[in-house]
Amino acid sequence: MSDTLKRKVAVWGTGDVGHYALRGILAHPDLELVAVRVWNPAKAGRDAGDLLGWDDVGVIATTSTAEMLAARPDCVVFVGPSRTVEPLPELLDAGVNVVTLASAGLVHPPSWQHPLKADIEAACRRRGVSLFYGGIDPGWSAHTLPIVLSGICESIELMTIYEVRDYDPLPLHQLDYFNFGKPSAEGARFAKPGGIAHTWAPPLRLVADAVGLHLDEVTEFFETAPASEAFDVPAMHVAESTVAAARFGVSGIVDGIERLRIEHVNRLRRDIAPEWMLEQGYGVSITGTPNYRLHLDLWDPTGRQQRPALFGTAMYLVNAIPAVCDAAPGIRTILDLPYITGRTFTSDMPPDNWTLSERILGGETRPAGSSR
Repeated sequence: MSDTLKRKVAVWGTGDVGHYALRGILAHPDLELVAVRVWNPAKAGRDAGDLLGWDDVGVIATTSTAEMLAARPDCVVFVGPSRTVEPLPELLDAGVNVVTLASAGLVHPPSWQHPLKADIEAACRRRGVSLFYGGIDPGWSAHTLPIVLSGICESIELMTIYEVRDYDPLPLHQLDYFNFGKPSAEGARFAKPGGIAHTWAPPLRLVADAVGLHLDEVTEFFETAPASEAFDVPAMHVAESTVAAARFGVSGIVDGIERLRIEHVNRLRRDIAPEWMLEQGYGVSITGTPNYRLHLDLWDPTGRQQRPALFGTAMYLVNAIPAVCDAAPGIRTILDLPYITGRTFTSDMPPDNWTLSERILGGETRPAGSSR
């Protein structure tokens, strides 16, 4: 793609995901960074390169949406506060395509129920733009990976899509999803009906659509395992016998038989519940003809980033931008787009100034409305 055809891109949010989106855009041969919208006033007025610890690039961060839109981006990478959908109609109505992590329901638009859905769809039609949910999970690893693997199957009895991840470095608000460190799972967000399906039923339904499987129902499962002894993680003290690991997910049922499954295993320490899946990473296992197991390992070659999935989360958004800009108007999924591929081939990515946000490094609870 020539320089004259580069897509102009704005980034909204420069936290744990937005930071890596910013890096990826500046290195991408087909993209041009034109604006950065931040939440933290301390970042306003700083050059985007300076936010990374890189040389200045001539794009100054602002807290103003109007200033961001005045740069006339073709696409906005919207990675503001988690599950925030409210700014999307304004962005789309400005004639800007959007790639986002705003709501996992966007993975499967037919089943997405949200008060702003009609406004978002109307803005897309009116301005001829598209909206796409990216990320690595419930994004790429939860749908693209299994859909591709299904292409070399003769038959499938059960497809299990999984993530195994230790949660010991994470902040308190994420540990509270499971009631980690508490006597029981009662009252935990993921123990409440719909708490898991809200996020992981959409990719399960998208996989079903892709392989032509009609699901009779989607059910949730959630179980926990206790700490065998007391120990500490950055966010809390974990007392003996309190919740210290969780296995949860959703199942797609056909004629009373589980055919699709998304399963997560999260621990506060490696030796807890060893009978559950233990190897960290993402993957797909298929019982069928033949049996398959496709496991994805990931790590930062510099050794600095404890959560290398942040690279994948950001880059699935960034690499999708050209396809989303060219797509038909509407809420788009991977079933509507061509292959999303990486375009940056280099051995010379400069180091940056980021590992994890202070709230994660300190194990803190995130205040309501704070940024990523």
